[in-house]
Amino acid sequence: MKNTNRPVRVEDVARVAGVSPITVSRALSYPEKVKEETRKKVADAVAKTGYVVNSFASSLRSGRSPIVAVFAPDVRNPHLANVLLGCTEVLENNGYQLLAARVGDSADEQRRVIASMTPFRPAAMLFTDLLKRDLDRNIVAAYGIPVVEMWDQRTDPIDMLVTMWEADAGRTMGRHFVERGYTRIAYAGLLAERGRLRLQGFEAALREAGRDCQVVLGLSQGWEPDVGAEAFDEIIDRLPDCDAILFGSDILAAGGLSAARRRGMSIPRDIAVAGFGDIPMAPHLDPPLTSLAVSSLEMGRQAGQMLLRRLGGRDAGERIV
Repeated sequence: MKNTNRPVRVEDVARVAGVSPITVSRALSYPEKVKEETRKKVADAVAKTGYVVNSFASSLRSGRSPIVAVFAPDVRNPHLANVLLGCTEVLENNGYQLLAARVGDSADEQRRVIASMTPFRPAAMLFTDLLKRDLDRNIVAAYGIPVVEMWDQRTDPIDMLVTMWEADAGRTMGRHFVERGYTRIAYAGLLAERGRLRLQGFEAALREAGRDCQVVLGLSQGWEPDVGAEAFDEIIDRLPDCDAILFGSDILAAGGLSAARRRGMSIPRDIAVAGFGDIPMAPHLDPPLTSLAVSSLEMGRQAGQMLLRRLGGRDAGERIV
């Protein structure tokens, strides 16, 4: 009995077209090398059988992979979606596909996930806020393919880097708080890596104006409104006369706004609240949230263009953007 559940194979197409399987493969992979009459036979047979070209298998045979492997530590970060969108806009129009993988915090897990991409023979790799250890960086460099790191703060990328300098971003927010006249100031957010540098810039701007950040509240994660609400309550308990809080993300700040309303506090009359990232919901909160815009979509496009130039055998231009 004929098995109608198995996938259609090249041999099935060849039988319907009346040609050899090798001719089918050649017609699909290198149509310019096959006579027009044969191409038409193969095309008609593909339509009749419903054959789907396995581009991944073809890439493994040819050694030319269409895959750009993307590694990210936290898929909840809304800026990651914009980075992937911007990168996709550039790469998919040029025959490349993004394949994303979530990577945990442990070094062993990061190496395991990176190694799991090896069978796909990616044409390039993109990392978002990862590769902190020299060993991991050396492992990735040994692949010998184009690599873009994103949001990293070091100035010695493996290959290419697209980022924003967190200390400068924090300094910008600090100057804004000073210009608005706030004096009893608090900060709540992640304090590891980029968050720590952002806080340093924020505090530096305050010190330049003779002020300080009177409460610094380190959080374990930054993408849950409830965490922001709890942080707001703790800050008010520790600094009852606080007049301004900078949160490490807009989502945390949204939770802070909710906690303020629950306490009957008016924003910004009783206390000012600011976030970071300018996500789409920020201007639609009540009141609209003060935030610092991060051009994550453009960052993704820049990363895609740099990779595309390298994949095309051209110079990527500036290594750090």
